[in-house]
Amino acid sequence: MVRRGGLSAILAIILVIGTAGCDNPPTQLSQVAWQALQDSERQGAAQSAPEVWAQAQAQYDSAWLIIETQNRLWFFERDFEPAESLLIRSGRSAREAIKAGIVNREQQRVEIERAIDSLGKTISAHKAGINGHIARIPLRKAMTEAELQLATLRETYESGEIDRAIEFIPVAQASLRDFEERLDHDWVDPAELPNWNKMVRETVRWSKENGATALVVVKMDRRAYLLKGGRIVDEFPVEFGYRAWAQKMRSGDGATPEGVYHVTKWRDRDTKYYKALNINYPNEQDKKRFALNKKAGKIPRNAHIGGLIEIHGEGGKGEDWTEGCVALSNKDMDRLMTKMSVGDRVTIVREVTGWPD
Repeated sequence: MVRRGGLSAILAIILVIGTAGCDNPPTQLSQVAWQALQDSERQGAAQSAPEVWAQAQAQYDSAWLIIETQNRLWFFERDFEPAESLLIRSGRSAREAIKAGIVNREQQRVEIERAIDSLGKTISAHKAGINGHIARIPLRKAMTEAELQLATLRETYESGEIDRAIEFIPVAQASLRDFEERLDHDWVDPAELPNWNKMVRETVRWSKENGATALVVVKMDRRAYLLKGGRIVDEFPVEFGYRAWAQKMRSGDGATPEGVYHVTKWRDRDTKYYKALNINYPNEQDKKRFALNKKAGKIPRNAHIGGLIEIHGEGGKGEDWTEGCVALSNKDMDRLMTKMSVGDRVTIVREVTGWPD
C-alpha cells in the first residue's frame, strides 16, 4: 500500500512528464505542408524558383527525420515542437516559391522575347546587307545555321518550354556570333577593296597637304577617325544604317553610303537627332551608280536615290539602327562638332587594309 505522501510524489512526476513536451506527431501540420509542396510543384515552382522550392522540401524532410526519431522514444520523452516549427516553415516556403516562380517566369518571358527580337533583327539586317552576294561568299551555311537556331528558340518558347528556351538563348547567340565572325572575315568584296584603300589614302594625303580636317569612317572597325594635317587626332565609335554592310543603292534601303563626301551643313539645333553634320550624298558617283543599277534592273524602276545623310547624335545604342546615317553618342557628337566645319571631307568605306596601323 502506497502511503499518501508517496502517491502525491508519483502524481507530480507524471504531471511533469506529461507537460514536458508534445507527444503526438504533428500529422495535420505535415499534411498542410505536404499539400503546399504539391501545389508549388504543380505550378512549376521547382523549376521557376528552384532555390526557394528546395528550401521548402529540405524543411519538410528535416521535420520528418525528427518525427521518426521521436517516435522511437518513450512517449514521455518525445518532443515534436522542432518538427512542428519546420513543417510550418516548409509550408510558408512552398507558398513563397509559388510567388517567386510567377515573378521569375515573367522575367524569363521578357528575356526570351527580347533575345528573339534582337536575334531576328540582327540576322535580317546582315542578310539584307549581303543580299545579292551571298551566293559567291562562303557565308550561306553560317547564316542558315543562325536562322535555324533562332527558329528553334522561337518554337521552344511558343510551345511553353520556358526553361529549355532560356537554356537555348546562349546557343542561338553563339550561332549568330559565329556568323558575324565569318562575316567580318569574309565579307570584303575583293573587287572593291582597292577602291576603298585608294579613297582612304587620298583623303589622308589631302588632309596632310592642305592641313585640313577630315573624317574617315570604316564600317568594319565601327569607328570614325578624325584627321588633321594627315594625322589621326581623335576617333569615335559609330553606328550605321540597319543594313550596315551594304553600299547604299536607293532611298529607304537602310544602307550607309560608301564614298568620298564633304560636310554641307553644320547644325547644332533644329535636328532630329541631337546635332548633325549633313554630307553631300548623293554625289556624282552615287547618281551614276544609281542610274546604272536602275537600268540593269537591280533596283525598282520607281526607286528614288534618297538624301539627307548625316553624321548625327543619339548613337551609343550598341546596334545599327539608322536609315543610313552615321550615329555617334551625344557626348562624342559634342566633341566632333567643335572640330569639324562645312567643307571638311568625310570618307566612308567598308574596309581598308594597312591603315590606320
